Parts: sequence; structure tokens; C-alpha cells
Amino acid sequence: MDPIERRPWSSLPMDILSMIGDRLDTCIDVLRFRSVCSSFRSSIPAPRREACRFPLHIQPDLFLRASTIYALGTPDGAAGSGRARWLLKLEESGRRRGRGRGRGRMRILSLFSRRRIAHLLPNTFPKVLDSRRFRMVEICRQYTLDARGSAADLLPPFVKAVMHPDSVGSDLGQRSVYSLDVFARLGCWNYGDDNWSLDDCGYGYSDIVVYEGKVWVVDHAGKLSQMHRSLEHRSFSLPFYQTDGSRRKCHGSSKHLAVLGGDLYLADRFFGGYGDGFQTAFFIVYRLDRRRGRWEEVRSLGNSAFFICNRDSFVVSARELDGRGANCIYHAENQYSKFDVYDVATQRLRWPDKSDFLIGLSCFDDAGR
Repeated sequence: MDPIERRPWSSLPMDILSMIGDRLDTCIDVLRFRSVCSSFRSSIPAPRREACRFPLHIQPDLFLRASTIYALGTPDGAAGSGRARWLLKLEESGRRRGRGRGRGRMRILSLFSRRRIAHLLPNTFPKVLDSRRFRMVEICRQYTLDARGSAADLLPPFVKAVMHPDSVGSDLGQRSVYSLDVFARLGCWNYGDDNWSLDDCGYGYSDIVVYEGKVWVVDHAGKLSQMHRSLEHRSFSLPFYQTDGSRRKCHGSSKHLAVLGGDLYLADRFFGGYGDGFQTAFFIVYRLDRRRGRWEEVRSLGNSAFFICNRDSFVVSARELDGRGANCIYHAENQYSKFDVYDVATQRLRWPDKSDFLIGLSCFDDAGR
């Protein structure tokens, strides 16, 4: 056989196909993989139905809601002039009523809040999301704890929630939900538990993230710790003021974690002003040096954009945004304000320009009110 002869993808050995399938974390990637041919389809199972059943009932009047951030792009020339790009946040709002056992209804939410924006979509936005015509890339999953009734009276408002493990093939019975509340306390619920557990150790935590298959938390001083199901913590890095051997290095008021290219990044947020003028002044960005267990300041996010939303943060390659937003941090002061842009290279805030409006659909929500 000619050594350079091309062979069909369907002839790949089953063990290699299984290895590839084990590394797929999202439902959409699994469905696309299984749709290639019969050998691909038989190498890995279909996504578990119970893994996608939200809202997840945790305890009376306490539910976990899930949403997914997608980068949506039209094929070249399909939008009339060039390629249109959007960041799209979809939430499963519940099971369908009536006959059928399919997934629930989906609704479009603002990136920077939980408000619905279906009535404020741009004219160029497609009426039907057909995966055969549009390129959809899953960026991340976001979770929100919704407390109502007695749970709202007993539990403080939640700031952020994560699920672990979060891969599409993981068993629901092995999953745990971790949270931060408005008092900077950690909470945990393991599948099958009757009640929600709160950590009353007195530490003040700023953010929580799943990274390298583990749950990590960072406190207000920048100390990073690994979190376990029993709410025990193991310190991993020193706080910011000790990374250069002195106490002169200051730290901001809030910290935001995100994973970029296999590395863990932290955006330290500094506020300025008084009263109604109290808002973001600047950011300092750090990358975790795992070998030394310390944060290293960086002046570039490369060809990526950092999004700091109301309850979560994530990083998107500028390639998924048609080249826009590289080396910038998009953020909102609160869930009711328009987003602003911080240029990491120049270390300056700037107003969003027209090219930014394709990046987040939330701008149509906030600007239209």
C-alpha cells in the first residue's frame, strides 16, 4: 500500500475512536462525533438524558439551573457581507408540556445578566438555529442556584455555582454542586444529600472554578486552594502580597477566574470613585505558575477575550469572534449596566465600538432599555 495513500476516517481503529470520544466534554461535540459514520457512532454512547435534565431539584424550593455559552457563526457569505458572529447564551427552562420526552424549552439570556432578550435580537440574527447551516462552538457551561419559598428565607443569595464533574459522560450520582454566597462563604451539595452544607470557617472567598478536573477557590487576598467534597481546602498558592517577597503588592476588590489554553488566569478588579460613580478603574491579570505555586502578572491575553459576567467568567478565542476582542476584558458593573471594555495592552478602559456589538447579544438588551 502506498504510505501516503489517504484512508477514510471510518477505518480508524475502535480503540483510537474510544480514546477520542473519552476526551469529548460537551453534548454538541458528542453528537457531531457520532454523526460522522456508523463506526464513530458505535464507539461511544449517546449523551445521557439525565445529565442534561435541568432545573435540577436539590432540596425543597432550591434548584440548579444550567445555561450554555455558544459562539455562533454563519458560513462565509451567508449573512450577505462577510461572516456574522455572536455569543449566545441559552438556558433550558424546563421540560416540555404535553406528549413527548424530549428536552425542555430553550430561552436566550443576556450574557451579563439573567434577563431574556428574545424580543431585542438584531435583524441579522437567524430565525432558526440549524446546526447544519451555522457553526456552533460550545464555550462553557454556567450554573445558577435558584432559591424560592422556604429556601430563600433560610439561605442567603448565591453569587456563583459550579458542578463537578461536568463532562457529558459523567455519572449524575457522582456529581457535586459548589457555590459562593453573598457573604463570601462556600457551600456544597453532593448528589443524594438531603441538605445544603455551608462552610463557616470564616474565610472570605472571591471566586470558584473547575480546572484540570478539580475545584479551585480563590480568596480576596489571591490565595488559591483546592476544594474537596467534604468542604476541606488545601492551599496551593500564596496571596498576591507575598509573591514578590514583600507586602507592597496590593490587590483589588474582586477576583475572577477563567481557564485559557490549559492555564488558569485571574483578573484582579480595582474600583474607583464614590457613590453613584463607584465603578471599575482597572484590572491586573495573572497566570498561575503551577510549578512554583504562585501567580505571575501578565500583560497579554494573546488572541483571546476575557468576559466577566454577573455570575461567571470565561475566555473566548478571538478566532470565534471573527477576529474581534483580542486582548480585552469585557465586563459590566452590575447586571443592569451596559458592558465596558478594558484593553489589557494599553491598560485603559474604552467605550465599546460598533464592532463590539456582534460579540455580545447582551448589549442589545441593555442598550434597548
